[in-house]
Amino acid sequence: MQRINDLPIRSKFILLYLLGVLLPIAILLSYVLTNVAAEMRAREALNARLSLGRVYDALNQHFSGAVSLGNAVSADTELERLLALSYESPAVYYGTYYMDIRRTLNRYSLAYAQQVTGIALYTENPTIANGGSVQQITPQVREQEWFPAVLPAEARMRVYLRQQVGQTGILQLCLTRSLHMDGPYSVVLRIDLNMEPVNRLVADENPFLSVYLVAPDGTAVCYPGSMQDSHITDRSVRPPATVDLMVAFGERTAMQGWQLTADINDEPMNQNIREAIWIGLLLGALCSVFAAFMALVFSHSILDRSRRLLRHMDTMTAENFCPITREYGRDEIGELTAHFNAMGSRLKQLINDLYVLRLQKKSMELENVRAELKYLQAQVDPHFLFNTLNALLVLSVRNGHQEEAEIIRALSKILRRMLDTTSDVVPLSTEMAFVHMVLKLERFRFGDKLQYAFDVSEAASARTVPVMSVQGLVENACKHGVQGVNGQGLIRVEARVEADGALVVEVSDNGVGIEPSRLIALQKQIESPQDMADSIGLQNIYRRLSLHYGHAVSLTLRNAEGRGTVVMIRIPQTTEE
Repeated sequence: MQRINDLPIRSKFILLYLLGVLLPIAILLSYVLTNVAAEMRAREALNARLSLGRVYDALNQHFSGAVSLGNAVSADTELERLLALSYESPAVYYGTYYMDIRRTLNRYSLAYAQQVTGIALYTENPTIANGGSVQQITPQVREQEWFPAVLPAEARMRVYLRQQVGQTGILQLCLTRSLHMDGPYSVVLRIDLNMEPVNRLVADENPFLSVYLVAPDGTAVCYPGSMQDSHITDRSVRPPATVDLMVAFGERTAMQGWQLTADINDEPMNQNIREAIWIGLLLGALCSVFAAFMALVFSHSILDRSRRLLRHMDTMTAENFCPITREYGRDEIGELTAHFNAMGSRLKQLINDLYVLRLQKKSMELENVRAELKYLQAQVDPHFLFNTLNALLVLSVRNGHQEEAEIIRALSKILRRMLDTTSDVVPLSTEMAFVHMVLKLERFRFGDKLQYAFDVSEAASARTVPVMSVQGLVENACKHGVQGVNGQGLIRVEARVEADGALVVEVSDNGVGIEPSRLIALQKQIESPQDMADSIGLQNIYRRLSLHYGHAVSLTLRNAEGRGTVVMIRIPQTTEE
């Protein structure tokens, strides 16, 4: 550990990069690329086996169709009877051939049109003339390579060279068998298979898989490019000596002795492996370069700030307590720099502590005196105002000014209520008493022009409302309703509790009312979060109600029937009530 501590920081980062980044990346890349190559080879081998199995199943189904056709022809008793008859003349035979035999064979050919291209019958019946799909077994026919060596013959798949008109010959697959008939003549059935699906199956697997259909004598009958290969006619094409995959057809089927072999083309797979290796090496190189860059950045950050901190430590010995002003980060070195700055500031503070402490002590004493004076003054100002009002009240009573005395008494109660901040909500009865005093003051202003009436139910009086909420509505009615009336002004305050428990308070006046467009605009402004310049009182009342009761509360304006304005507040019942 001591040796590690003695190494410079840059050397530590180099060792960390080599041993902790570069070496693990190399090991990981080697392991991953080796496994990727093995996995790709295994996957390609599995795909090759599946492809060969798919070709085998398709060919087996193709050949099985030909075998089924042979079984159907062999079991046709009517065809058996027609081939066993002795015909008086070729004309009689041809009439039977065209009317019955050819129709029967065409029906079978159409039923298996996808698997076969032709059906031919060869018989020893001497009364049957050569022509069409029925031929006599002659010495030339017996010499054909497809003809069975021994009669009767079981169903076997054979191959022969078939010449095409205007084209080169091709190797044709055919199914031959003897028809098991009770007549005196032997009959051989030859079914020529459709070679196009067979060659297409083989060609579709190229170039990833070279498939060979191998006859019992080792001849490759179908293989990639066999349709264009001129050497196919001399039967010199053989599958590779060593093949990757091989599957044999059943020993007890018509395909006895036939094999399906396949040679895997490794070049596409090797190309994919090489691409994967190059991509892995490129990613590893990018990761290594990025890690080296980040290691260089981190080491430079640590070294630069460490050296700066050492330089400031050296300057502190000369009583230079200037802090490090450059950005020092939030890591361990940043915290160390912050503590260093705090230590320097603390040392500087301790040196000047005696002077600064005395100044701060005197300043605190002065502030305490000022605060105490403000507190006493805040207590004296309301008392002085109330004492002045009481003196005016006594003077008015002594001089017989009863009306002025009532006004001063009401004003005193209003001021006391406004300065009382012990509760934000009060019973409606208390609020109505406060409203009564306010209306007394307004009546002193308007004289007999102002009349007012209260209609408050007993249940509503017990409910609580925010302080000065109804009073604000009454003042608004006096200002905008009564003041604009030439004759008698009337303000009416009604309060009731509805069936759902909500408290409804209505303040109405008999003023000139509000224009409908202006009424709609005022209603929107009251509920708007923006401050109103001309109706701030109504907006403040609505905001106070919303703070206490939420958005279920409402404050609505409407024109009264006839004339005047009605302001209604609706407060939902709370759980405490």
